[in-house]
Amino acid sequence: MPLSPFPRVIQPPRPIPRWGRAPGDGPGRTGRPGRMIEPRAGAALPGDRPLCCIACRAVVTSENRRITVDGDHRHTFANPYGHIFEIGCFAAAPGCLGAGAVTSDFSWFPGTRWQMALCAVCRLHLGWRYVPVSGGFFFGLILNRLVSGPAASEV
Repeated sequence: MPLSPFPRVIQPPRPIPRWGRAPGDGPGRTGRPGRMIEPRAGAALPGDRPLCCIACRAVVTSENRRITVDGDHRHTFANPYGHIFEIGCFAAAPGCLGAGAVTSDFSWFPGTRWQMALCAVCRLHLGWRYVPVSGGFFFGLILNRLVSGPAASEV
């Protein structure tokens, strides 16, 4: 095998900030920024049951963060491809990472924009982050991708 006249340059991995945006870290490395959220911030409050990612058991949110949207906590929806999801609404999911552009296309909740929500540790698709035009945000998380604690760090 002939030697290349060009030296091989090995780039060190780019540090990803714990908070804020990392340019180019969007889905498919499209150059769209992804949003990193501190995974440990998902820890449940004392006396509360944590809800963890089914794949890696990282704490995503907790029972106390359940909310009602459009009159219910649980909703069942089908996406344009026919995949059916049962989601639960949560006021916060600190163990999630927002991925991709925020869009209003095919939103299941009228008057909201959304982006995918991934597990901040293993990147499993856990649901969606919704941003109502009136302000604020909430998470619609796929219920069969969450398990009640203990978290992996407690096992």
